[in-house]
Amino acid sequence: MKNKNKYILLYFSFISLLFVSLYTTEILQNKSIESQKNILIKQAQTHFADQINIRKWSSSFGGIYVKANDTLKPNPYLQDNTLKAADGQTLIKINPAWMIRQLSEFSNTQNFNFHIVGVNPLNPNNKANEFEKRALEYLVKNDEHEYYELKENSSFNYMGALVTTPSCIPCHVEQNYKVGAIEGGISVSLDATNYNEFVLYIEEKIFYIRIIIAVLLLSITLLLHRQIKNNDELVDEVSDKDKEVHSTKVLLQEVLDTDLSFLMVAKGKKLILANKTMLNFFNCNSLNEFIKKHGHLSNFFVAVENKDFLTAYVDDEHWVPYLYREQNNKEIKVLMKKDNKNRYFKAHSRKKMIDNNEVYIIIFDEITKELQTIKTLTDEASKDALTNLFNRGKFNDVLSKEISLAQTTGSPLSIIFLDIDHFKAVNDTYGHDIGDYVLIEIAKILTSTIRQGDFVARWGGEEFVITLQSTTSEQASILANKIRKNIENYNFKNGGKQTVSLGVTQYIYQESQSDFIKRVDEALYEAKASGRNIVVTKE
Repeated sequence: MKNKNKYILLYFSFISLLFVSLYTTEILQNKSIESQKNILIKQAQTHFADQINIRKWSSSFGGIYVKANDTLKPNPYLQDNTLKAADGQTLIKINPAWMIRQLSEFSNTQNFNFHIVGVNPLNPNNKANEFEKRALEYLVKNDEHEYYELKENSSFNYMGALVTTPSCIPCHVEQNYKVGAIEGGISVSLDATNYNEFVLYIEEKIFYIRIIIAVLLLSITLLLHRQIKNNDELVDEVSDKDKEVHSTKVLLQEVLDTDLSFLMVAKGKKLILANKTMLNFFNCNSLNEFIKKHGHLSNFFVAVENKDFLTAYVDDEHWVPYLYREQNNKEIKVLMKKDNKNRYFKAHSRKKMIDNNEVYIIIFDEITKELQTIKTLTDEASKDALTNLFNRGKFNDVLSKEISLAQTTGSPLSIIFLDIDHFKAVNDTYGHDIGDYVLIEIAKILTSTIRQGDFVARWGGEEFVITLQSTTSEQASILANKIRKNIENYNFKNGGKQTVSLGVTQYIYQESQSDFIKRVDEALYEAKASGRNIVVTKE
């Protein structure tokens, strides 16, 4: 394409987009104003319907009679306008039209009034004003049932037609009324200040939007114009660097494709946008496909008894607003499963207001590997590097929980404390490598001998300790002797024969942890003092 054609297409596109924008905003403006006008019409129709119902009620009785007073005089335009009651009181007849006119006088205010008028009224009070004349003429001529005018002086005038019914005929015989004919109407006047203010507001906003659109389109057009010009000037240089640019694009795309973060946008509680990373995680090509197949993202949240982890609702609050509110107070995480594997994510959220709507920008950063690393480091910190048993610090934590459980449930809790006999001689005779070998082998024997639920740890040096929940000292002594025999009969290929001394004791209710350990240590001391390779139980 020649340069001239490029510019022609560019500015033609600018004019076309500008026209479309102006046309679209015009439609938006008209729809908004029409909607507001319909509100006024509905209000007027409601008031008119109220008066029609009153008229129907009164007409069904042929009018009603009320007591005469100083302010209410008989209607000279009505036949049989008075009635003498049995007690001598004078009753005045109120026909439907007169009733509505009196109600209008009571109800009229600065912002609202209504008035009953007739095409050929007998009563001058029912004479039409200029608007009412136009309205009646329109209704009768076109056989329509409503007419309205919206003035620039902040008033809205409405008239509904009064159609003659059989109940109307007796009161209007002389006027030759016919059933079904329009012989009058009820006008309703409303304050349209709010409507006019709304119209001005919409027109102002649309005006500024059009300016912004025009400026934006012009700016883009000018930028494109400049870009076309620069591209033409730099075509040779771009050609030389095409391979370099292509490589950079490929690299950039690879970087974006390896991003593990989920990016989502929620309007209220509903997701309206999701990035490729999230969709690929659920094997979906689009958000619509995801919603159709899976419904809600929270359906994949795995429940965890920890409020740091999201569920669909946390304390009856939906997860989207809960995340935004609590993310600064604690680290919010999400657990989901994929291919039967736990996947952990750290959740963040930001809230923006767009068109008076709350929009949440949500990011899920996967932290599965980080948590696995932390768990590995935690395990390493709580384990003995040589024997791979838990260390003394971990044992103290476990024992504290075991004691709390024993106190709560009243179940027995026992400890076995054991020490390798004459272990120093092993190191002195065979060397420390063999000493380490013996420690490792004894750790294996202990692990294979204890029961499921028992906890074994290396206390330090050649000492080991075992906790036994729901176990009496007698039962613990039996297991201790089994351990002693297994070690005594084990063939340590390079370390000679080995034996151990063991102390056993049972927890006493409300006893401190330090006293509990002290008693089992004393039992072990007695076993070593009594010749070793024996089990001593201390109550």
